[in-house]
Amino acid sequence: MTIKELIAFGMDELSNTQNPRLDSELIIGYVLQKERLYLILNLEESIEENKEKKIKEYLSLRKSGTPIHYILKEREFMGMDFLVEKSVLIPRPDTEILVEELIKELKDSNLNEKKDILGIEIGPGSGIISISLLKEFSNLKIIACDINPSAIELTRKNSIRHGVKDRLDVREGSLFHKIEGNIKADFIVSNPPYIKKDVIKTLQIEIREHEPLDALDGGEDGLDFYRAIVRDGSNFLNKGGIMAFEIGYDQGEAVKTVMNGSGYEDISVYKDLAGLDRVVIGRKI
Repeated sequence: MTIKELIAFGMDELSNTQNPRLDSELIIGYVLQKERLYLILNLEESIEENKEKKIKEYLSLRKSGTPIHYILKEREFMGMDFLVEKSVLIPRPDTEILVEELIKELKDSNLNEKKDILGIEIGPGSGIISISLLKEFSNLKIIACDINPSAIELTRKNSIRHGVKDRLDVREGSLFHKIEGNIKADFIVSNPPYIKKDVIKTLQIEIREHEPLDALDGGEDGLDFYRAIVRDGSNFLNKGGIMAFEIGYDQGEAVKTVMNGSGYEDISVYKDLAGLDRVVIGRKI
């Protein structure tokens, strides 16, 4: 088959997905190791049989609901390409708001002018938040803790890919359990599981059947991890230190209340591009 014929075949196979042409071209380009522009300029090029077979295998996976980024094994975030695997959530644009607002907060508080900044991330997944922050601040070091060994390995790979390995201390363990000694951080950041348990079954098939449930399930009211991180995190945060979360679209006031009751002030809720609650940031009293 030619590239043109494979694109048409892919669009037909993926006709029930949101972006059949885009996904088809991305899969073909991934197998051929070519940019989409190359495909457009070489539509009549014939594809080797083994590569055609691989393309059709990936199209079948996409047709069955496998997210495109698990097939491509990469996802762009903050202008950088990150490795992704089925063991972690796929990075989403909403999380860029958390990174951007935390960067502003660090700069506004002049923390970026310190000789050394120390941050803690709980649940780095593929490492997108920590690595993006490390790329922004050369005087920053981060301790990132995740209970998922696959996430730990993926974060390490991405830290090497983006040249920040020496400033990212990745530890395998639940919440703050692997942080010992008199460590006091300037900020704690997390995009924890925050979907209500009974809502997970209503999510689109790409999420509920393909992304890791333990990275989605926030308990009965979706707030389990916020309570735990706020409660335990105070022990590892400097006075005036920043606590920053990504949240669900309807959780702004609830997370703000959790923080208010646990010794935090100047708590702000930031919205995403759709005007929905997406980030909460406060300071330890």
